Amino acid sequence: MAEVEYRHQRRGSLALQVTPGGLVVLLPQDLDPRSPQVQDFLEEGLASLSEPVPVLPEERLTAEDIHALVADWAARIGAEAEVGRVQVRAMRRKWASCSSQGTLTLSDDLLRLPRDLAEYVVCHELVHLRVPGHGKGWQALMGAYLPGWRERERRLAGWVVR
Repeated sequence: MAEVEYRHQRRGSLALQVTPGGLVVLLPQDLDPRSPQVQDFLEEGLASLSEPVPVLPEERLTAEDIHALVADWAARIGAEAEVGRVQVRAMRRKWASCSSQGTLTLSDDLLRLPRDLAEYVVCHELVHLRVPGHGKGWQALMGAYLPGWRERERRLAGWVVR
């Protein structure tokens, strides 16, 4: 089973985040992680994850491949000027992040993903240079640049350490 971390937050409902290192269950402040409600929520979330198909060693991406994906997608999105530094390094809680200054930090866990899922992560972060957050504007741009992105997002959720 994947590593599960529980975090209490000021929120009204449960949420599940999938990270390279495992699962994070976000809980309202007053909810006990051991409660049946939380455990049922977690079981349903785990059941919804797709089983990842392993990538053969000869098909794995390199850091150079990831940099090339960033350059390609930045050109497609028209964000070349906004991209500053690109770094591939170990990240425990995220697949990637993008700062407002244009620094893209990409998890080295992307190197074990299928190319289309790494491409989704790169596109996802670069679209944030255009639209912060994950609202309707961001979703519309994702749909314009990467039709089928929701399916890739769903498949990516299966790639946690099991």
